[in-house]
Amino acid sequence: MTARLGKRYWLLWSSSSLAALGDGMRLVALPLLAYSVTDDPGNITLIMVFASLPGLLVGPLAGVLVDRLDRRRVIAAANVLRAVPVLVFAAFVQSGDVRLPLVYALALLLPVFEVMVDSAVQPLMSELLPEALLEKGNSRIFIARMLAQDVLGSPVAGALMAVSASLPFLVNGATFLGATVLVLLLGARSAVRGPLPAAVAAPGRDAPDGGAARVWRDLKEGMAAIWHTPMLRTIALTSAVLNFVLLVGSSLLVIYAKEDLRLTDTQFALLFSAAAVGSALGGWAAPHIVERLGTRLTMTVGLVAIGASRAGFGLAHGFWSALTAFFAIGTAWFVFGVAVTSYMQRATPNSLVGRVYATSQALSYGAAVLAALTAGALARVTSVRSIMLIGGLAAIACGLVAWRTTSPGPDRDGRAAAEDQDNGPAAVGPDADRAERPEFADDLNTQALD
Repeated sequence: MTARLGKRYWLLWSSSSLAALGDGMRLVALPLLAYSVTDDPGNITLIMVFASLPGLLVGPLAGVLVDRLDRRRVIAAANVLRAVPVLVFAAFVQSGDVRLPLVYALALLLPVFEVMVDSAVQPLMSELLPEALLEKGNSRIFIARMLAQDVLGSPVAGALMAVSASLPFLVNGATFLGATVLVLLLGARSAVRGPLPAAVAAPGRDAPDGGAARVWRDLKEGMAAIWHTPMLRTIALTSAVLNFVLLVGSSLLVIYAKEDLRLTDTQFALLFSAAAVGSALGGWAAPHIVERLGTRLTMTVGLVAIGASRAGFGLAHGFWSALTAFFAIGTAWFVFGVAVTSYMQRATPNSLVGRVYATSQALSYGAAVLAALTAGALARVTSVRSIMLIGGLAAIACGLVAWRTTSPGPDRDGRAAAEDQDNGPAAVGPDADRAERPEFADDLNTQALD
């Protein structure tokens, strides 16, 4: 017998998946469109830089906004604000007046609202689901988004571009509007739960209630929540390092595949298919693995497996060894992602989840910007194969550091997050008051077969 995820969860799942499908089409179509304007590698690489900057610069502020407002309405408004520039851009493409500054503007603007959506989904998940279902809910939504964006989005974009270069962007705008309708069907806002722990609440609590001082106080609370919880601190820092070492390699992936592995275009595309299959398997297995091993051990094993797989890719000779490595990377990455995301949602008061998530993501976005800017320079200093191998060894080191810097206490899966606090009373878990709230009565008491 397993608890049902519930209708409201599946509405959020559908909204997120539909938006991801549109993102997948745009992420393929935009670089292709840029390539039709310029074939300068530096100009093309700038798209990745611009796409990563908003998460670094405005991510924590988006977290503040998400923690103050109704998360449903934040997602709905952000999706509408994503739809408008995409549809305007589609009109320019249709008219044949596409210039590189327009491509950069779209690449820079959309992630601003994407950060808002992602930061709002995290606390909304912990509002909609009982604590015990967080891994299952996260795994389902991760798998759906990956399949929609990476598996379906790419071929759909190619088919649409064959008809008209503007079609992927028109459909992308429509998916954002459809996602808006779905998330608004969630209904009334759930109550925000969980007082701040003293170690988090102490900084700046006497600051004036309003203006820049209040925003700064809110930002400090998000940073303090990460700093004073060793597991969250380790997750944030290791994720940033992991993002850098993996994205440096990813930026040079096509060079490695063509010049070192001698792959054909079809074989190169199949690497991503293998990673997608591995990701789906990892997402499905993650709840069971966390249940058996707990968050700390799952995170460590996931990081070591990611590193070993990337190092194996760096040592690969030929198609089949590279394909196996990519499959393993996809599997390990999703196990790691489900484990750490669920821990964050469970161990952080709901009123802080948006800021904790956005601040952690800001570190990862900063690593992505640094990776995009340094990949070319590193390739001139050493071989791409060496970069792949070093990245794998760095990921393994992250896993060992994560194991050494987190508590081996009773906190198996985040339900006893207080054991990880440096000081101050325990953070109240996301489900501490569910039993007293009528909107969660069915979630807690109804058991049914999936």
